[in-house]
Amino acid sequence: MMITIKLPNFFKSSSFIALKSRMGIDKNTYGSFGNSQAERNRVKLETIGIEVENISDIVPLDDYTLTYNGERIIVYIRDVNQYNNEVKLPKFHVANCKTLQQMIKDGRKRRYVVSKNTENSFHLNFISGNSVKKEDHALSVCKNCLEILRWDGYSQGWNSEKKDECVSYFQIRNFFSKYPMSLIDKKGFSDKSSSFNQYSNDWNNISHIYKKSQKWVCEQCGVNLIHSKPLIHTHHINGQKNENDDSNLMALCVCCHVSQPMHDHMLNIPDIDSSIKEVLKIRKRQNIICN
Repeated sequence: MMITIKLPNFFKSSSFIALKSRMGIDKNTYGSFGNSQAERNRVKLETIGIEVENISDIVPLDDYTLTYNGERIIVYIRDVNQYNNEVKLPKFHVANCKTLQQMIKDGRKRRYVVSKNTENSFHLNFISGNSVKKEDHALSVCKNCLEILRWDGYSQGWNSEKKDECVSYFQIRNFFSKYPMSLIDKKGFSDKSSSFNQYSNDWNNISHIYKKSQKWVCEQCGVNLIHSKPLIHTHHINGQKNENDDSNLMALCVCCHVSQPMHDHMLNIPDIDSSIKEVLKIRKRQNIICN
């Protein structure tokens, strides 16, 4: 048996119009379920964050930053276990770093929360046995994220004090200023309509000038290759080959260049092995020790 329910005409319903008036809503204002859902998600992203069950919903870009539903986000773990009143706070992630990749590989993906909150205040669940305490807490950025982004020149070659200083000065607002939440740039290009990621026609000249400005010294390990110039390359920090501002360039020896994330393809370059061995010899002569 089919039951038919006749709904009132909400455009003309006096009781509905009166209710909107008491709520401070103009009588000619109407919304939609879809828009309200999108608005709720937007508010959650900018405040408490959204729990992500399917890690494939978090998509890394060529510049290593992370996106969710077409917008850049940060990622953190909400559940924090307490043992003997001791708490080890998680780090938050701004890039597809090796730590995040390993944790995902280990199957810890249901614990992640994506957020666009620009304040360093994260909603955490502190779990001790069967007790759960919800609390807002400040977190530190992941050092491996800073390394892969080369944030403020961050390098594994730095001492612990300098690394910690870079972490302490990191501001989420500054991160989103450099890597905007929206993937639509100032020229109206998106990830689908932007120009091809190709070297510019004058790349060789740009690369030479930049390496010369760095005096043919690797910015990561410090090896001086002024007498072996073919062994030093110019690396694009964010992976975009057509973005040639000095802030996006880095002079790297062959060894350091090959070790960059997503640069395994360089191992297929002819004579790459002999180039690596030559750099290692020069490092040894210059008393440079790398991990």
